[in-house]
Amino acid sequence: MTIDSRVEAREFNTTGWVLMLLNFCVNMLWGCTFKSIGVLLPVLTDQFSADTWIIGTVASLTSVAADVSGLLAAPLENKFATRWVLTMSALMVSLGWFVVSFATSVVHIAGSLIVFVGAGMGILNVLSKAFLARHFRKNTTLAYGLSNTGNAVALLVFAPMTQLFLDTYGWRGATLLVAGVCANSIPCAALVRVTKKSSYQPLSCSNEDETASLETKSCHSYIGTLCAGLWKVAGFGIVFELNFIILYLCRFSMNIAYNSWMVYFVPHLQAKGFSPQVAAALCVPPAIAYFIGTSVWAPFIDRGLVRCSSGIVISSLVLAASFIVDPWVDGDVGTAVNNVLFGLSISALYTLGDILTKERFGMDRLTSVFAWVRAFGFLPRLLGGFFPGWMYDTTGTYDVAYVVIGSSSILTLIPLVVQQLWKSHLEKRSQSA
Repeated sequence: MTIDSRVEAREFNTTGWVLMLLNFCVNMLWGCTFKSIGVLLPVLTDQFSADTWIIGTVASLTSVAADVSGLLAAPLENKFATRWVLTMSALMVSLGWFVVSFATSVVHIAGSLIVFVGAGMGILNVLSKAFLARHFRKNTTLAYGLSNTGNAVALLVFAPMTQLFLDTYGWRGATLLVAGVCANSIPCAALVRVTKKSSYQPLSCSNEDETASLETKSCHSYIGTLCAGLWKVAGFGIVFELNFIILYLCRFSMNIAYNSWMVYFVPHLQAKGFSPQVAAALCVPPAIAYFIGTSVWAPFIDRGLVRCSSGIVISSLVLAASFIVDPWVDGDVGTAVNNVLFGLSISALYTLGDILTKERFGMDRLTSVFAWVRAFGFLPRLLGGFFPGWMYDTTGTYDVAYVVIGSSSILTLIPLVVQQLWKSHLEKRSQSA
C-alpha cells in the first residue's frame, strides 16, 4: 500500500465519514430553510398583507443571525463538550420552524427564524467546517465537495416538497413538516466525537504568588487584560489581514447571489409568467448541476494541477454570466440551462471558498476565520434578501436586480486577480535573479 493510499484510508475512516455526514446535513438545513422561505414567500405576503421586500428581509436577517452567531462557535467549543454544542444547535433549528407554524404576524415569524433557526445554523456551520478541515489534510477539496451536496439535495427536494406541503396542508402545516425534517439533523450531531488537544500550560508561579499578584492589580489593568484575552480568543485581528479582505470579497459575491436566488427564484419565475408548480419544478436542473459542481474541481486542485484562485475566477465569471443574461432568457429550456450554469458555478465557489480559507490561514485559526467571514457576511445576505424584493416592488420586475448582482461577482474578483498577478510577477523575478 502506497503512502497516498494509507493517508486516504486514514482520512476516510469512521470519523471522517461522520464529519462529512454532519456537514452534509448542515448544508441541507441551510438550503431547506431558505428554499422553503422562497416557496412560502408569495403566500406569506398575501396572508399578512406585507410587501415582498419585508418577507425577503426576514430571510436575510435569518442569515445575518447565522453569520453573527458563528462568532460564538470558538468560545462554545472551548467551554463545552463539542457534541452538546452541536446537538443543541440542531435542536434550535428544528424548534424555530416549529414555532413559526403558530405565528400570527410577520414579527413572530421573524423572531422565530432569527433567534432560533439563524443562531443554530450559524454555530453548526462554523464548527462543522472547522472539524472537517482539521481531519482531511490531503483530500480536503473532495471532502468539502461531497459535503456541499447537501445544498444540492435541498434544492432538488425542498422546493417541490414544500410546494406539496403548502398545497396539501397550508402554510402552517408546511412549516410544521419542515420542522420535522430539520429534526433529523439532531441524531447526526449527536454522533460526532472530536478529540480536543490539551491546551493547559504550566503555571509560572505558585498559587500564593498568583493570588497576591491578582490582588495588587488595578481595575484598569484587569479590564485591559480581559479585553486582550477576549480579542485573542475571538481572533479579531484576522479581519485586518489582506488575505481576509480578499476572502471576504469573494464570499460577498457568493452570498448575495446565492441568497437572492434562494429567496426569489420561485417568485421571479412566477413574475415571468410560470405557474407555481412549474417554477418549483425548475429548481431540479440547478440542483443536479449543484451536485456536479461541488466536486468538479477536486481532481485538479487536490493533485496540484490547478490553483484554487484560478478555479474561483472561472467559476465567478460563469456565475456573473448566469445573472446578467437572465432578463433576456425566456421559456422552460432557456431558463433551465441558465440555472444549470448557476448551480455549477455557485456550488464550485462555495467549495473553493472553504479551500482558499484553509490555504491562506492554516489549521490553527480555522474556527475564528470561518466565524469572522460569516459575521461580516451580513451585508451581502441582507442585500440579497432586500434588494431584489425592493426592486420588484418599485419597478415590477427583478431584471435590474439580477444584472446588478451579476456585475458584483465580477467586481469583487479584482483584488484576488491583482494579488495573484503580483505573486506571479515576484516569482518570475526571483527565478530570473
